[in-house]
Amino acid sequence: MRITPINSAEAVFEPFFDERISELDQWSSDTPGAVGVKLTQSWAFVIINWEAPAADGLVLRLHRNYDHFDCSLYDRLIVAINLPEDCVISLSAETDAGRRTRQGTPCGPTRHEEWLALDGAKQIKSLTVEIRSPHRVAGSGWLLWFGLQSTARLPAHLAQWGGYDERWDKYLQPPDFEPTFKPTYGLMLNADELDAVRTDFANSDITRELRTTGEMVRHINPESQIGENIHFWNFNGFRRERDIGRMLTMNGPFAAQAGVLWKDKELCRLAARYALSLVHCDHWEDVFFAWMRGSNWDQRGFLQSLGVLDCAIILDLCGEWFTPLGRDLTLRRIATEGHGAMCHASWWWEYMYHTNQMVWITPARLYGLLILEKTMPVRGEGFPVPPSRVAPHTEIVWDNLQDNLSKALLSDGGYVEGPNYFTWVARQVAFSALLYARGRNRDARELVPAPIFKTAPLAEMLYSTDDGQDMILTGDAMIAVGEGLAFLAWLMPDSHWVTIYRKSLKRAGAAAMLLPMRLDREIPAEGPPLRPFLHMPDLGYMASVRKLGDAWVKLFIIGNKAGGDHQHEDKGSFVLECAGDSFAFDFGVTDYANPVCDLLKQCQRHNMLTPWSETERPKPQNPIRVDVKPQGSGDATRFHATMDVTPGWEGWFSLWRRTWDSPAPDRFTITDEWAVEKGEGVIFHWTTRLPMKLDGNRVIIRGRRATAELTLPENVEAAIDQLPLLDRRRRATDQLRRELIQYGWDHAETQPRLTVRQRGRSGTLRIEVRLIVSSSSG
Repeated sequence: MRITPINSAEAVFEPFFDERISELDQWSSDTPGAVGVKLTQSWAFVIINWEAPAADGLVLRLHRNYDHFDCSLYDRLIVAINLPEDCVISLSAETDAGRRTRQGTPCGPTRHEEWLALDGAKQIKSLTVEIRSPHRVAGSGWLLWFGLQSTARLPAHLAQWGGYDERWDKYLQPPDFEPTFKPTYGLMLNADELDAVRTDFANSDITRELRTTGEMVRHINPESQIGENIHFWNFNGFRRERDIGRMLTMNGPFAAQAGVLWKDKELCRLAARYALSLVHCDHWEDVFFAWMRGSNWDQRGFLQSLGVLDCAIILDLCGEWFTPLGRDLTLRRIATEGHGAMCHASWWWEYMYHTNQMVWITPARLYGLLILEKTMPVRGEGFPVPPSRVAPHTEIVWDNLQDNLSKALLSDGGYVEGPNYFTWVARQVAFSALLYARGRNRDARELVPAPIFKTAPLAEMLYSTDDGQDMILTGDAMIAVGEGLAFLAWLMPDSHWVTIYRKSLKRAGAAAMLLPMRLDREIPAEGPPLRPFLHMPDLGYMASVRKLGDAWVKLFIIGNKAGGDHQHEDKGSFVLECAGDSFAFDFGVTDYANPVCDLLKQCQRHNMLTPWSETERPKPQNPIRVDVKPQGSGDATRFHATMDVTPGWEGWFSLWRRTWDSPAPDRFTITDEWAVEKGEGVIFHWTTRLPMKLDGNRVIIRGRRATAELTLPENVEAAIDQLPLLDRRRRATDQLRRELIQYGWDHAETQPRLTVRQRGRSGTLRIEVRLIVSSSSG
């Protein structure tokens, strides 16, 4: 056990965030009375899972003895654990000065660092950490780190980032400077394009989100956000308690784009202040995990990409507000901390080329390098200026992007990580292509990698007929990214990306970004007709889209492409939409920092059949390493599909075969043939955002314009539960995620779920579904 200082006042003795130096195996975790307690070492935390607390609420007890633990330089012990809101942490330490104990306060919506006063102790002999929950439901959390703190030295450490104000005398033009409001480098858009966007959008309600964000950041003092790290947007999963609520990234580009669109001097100068505030933070990182001595933990260049992208956008649109010194200081951080860290990620992590992660950082890499191409060398010292020494690096980044997309997109145009990640990928691809095309005087459409143009079937497959969302949520999805939808519609004007984009624009308004607004004139007003039967055999998705009177009915079935990332335990699940509502729904995920997020990935939170066990949570492999895909057919009247969903359930199901039969759009039969190796039988799960009522062997689900009636078989046990979903105490934090407010769901506090239990070792469970559309729907 090593005590590692992270600053002059604090040290870490248990880095659970780094699996290579974590000492989880040195802790006992016997938790008497609690059901299903499990600890899993992950990439940035140890995941805690429990199925039910003990009678006294205990969900985890950790204990460790120490031979030599010198705490003499500190007066507090600190534990950082991400937990549900009402959980309470209790600490007990045996020391050379006697026992020290403290019961903390409820963790709350944003997590706090629980502490124990050492009161003069010099040595710690043992430490016990207990977590209790007052709710008799399944739960999840993260062990992050345990450390020590000197409350006497901490104020001096924190004071070093004070003293900045809005003047920036040597770095920025004064407030009375008269700008041209013309882009400096013309990479996002040039002066003529900006004038066209002003003509089309400056007075339109569609730009309400950019106007809102511009006004929000107007009232923030960026200099007060200067600190040790720049942080990952408003994500609170890792950051210190004292940094919660600090959001320095993203706000500067909002100010810059709103400033130039509406010719607002105050916002343009504010954007430049944001850039300088970023430059004056010590680390372009989220938390000390990334720079603690002895740790090799990193976030794949993500944080550096945020710093580079923010600074590049601000220099591009509002560069006239910087003095040469202010500009050079910003360029230096782009070149050193930004470019260097992102290069490291591109060399170190090969898996990034097979997922969303390489393209995630690509726009920042290109934007930063293209500005450096235009500004380097800063110091020629009278020598001849050679061809750009930066340009070869730009070409490497562009080649990395081609490599990434050739590996991440499937042959049928599918993408395994869900619509949130895919539309983010599309955003980053198109953004990259538009930047690179501008830098090389090329046509961006010709530069977009060919695999992107194969994704039209994915749009039609995941297009949601639910009025409240743009795409069906699968895997780790919360939204479809608005900028990505605009770029995809622009690239494929004959596809259903246009359908989704136009729906999103009408429903939620334009994304707070000028670049997609520049492209809107080239996007058609509507997409093509919907087809009744959809199948993506490589991805493993299937859907039926039919009319019931004037209402659309869509059944979507999710299979499995072997080994996908950001997957849920949902293979064999389905979504059923009718008349603008989802009667069987996929909730996707919440913000990753919310402990409920991990629960939403579980099969028991989807429309699944699972084994029934009273002692542990049955679950499949995730990801499943083999293909699990539906077979079926359909037309405008009928639909039939079947899937062998047994693979991945080794040790639980010896057979699970699910069939969907629908001879007409208003009638569905879901049949599960099953056999289990252990447990009490099986549980059929059905979940929706809509209210459900159990009436004998019928379940009534009421939407706004339609009703679903489920008929259950005899000899089953049915119940409707309300599972924890979105605690209202998290609202203040969630309001900062403007893209979620704009495009996502305003979820209730609970998730309604029907469970139907059937006992035995094998059997057949059949659910009949009838849809009834009111005469006023349309």
